Amino acid sequence: MSIRRLERSEWQDFCNRASHDLLGKAVAIEVSSLELGAQPETQRLPLLGMSYDPQDDVFELIVGDVDHLIRGPREVYVDETPLVDSVTLQFVDADGVKQIVTFRDPLMLPAPSMAS
Repeated sequence: MSIRRLERSEWQDFCNRASHDLLGKAVAIEVSSLELGAQPETQRLPLLGMSYDPQDDVFELIVGDVDHLIRGPREVYVDETPLVDSVTLQFVDADGVKQIVTFRDPLMLPAPSMAS
């Protein structure tokens, strides 16, 4: 397994690279806490962009028509295990809420058959 904690100094550069490398991937976002339990926010929406603003201390993920914000992040972990078709990020915010973001290749459907 290749899970590593990203240092705060890496967050902005990581987002710039990930936004480019993962553009168009299908994104699932799950928010998890003791109070909420595990709540899915999105499933299979395409990544349009990702950024970290150090001045406002907020991550922004734009997936499909959802603008997902993570305010006051304390920790960020990334799992980029080779030979797996996904990348997973885990954010822990100032309230201890975990937000798990999984990027996968979009589901490719076969081309429609031409009926004669």
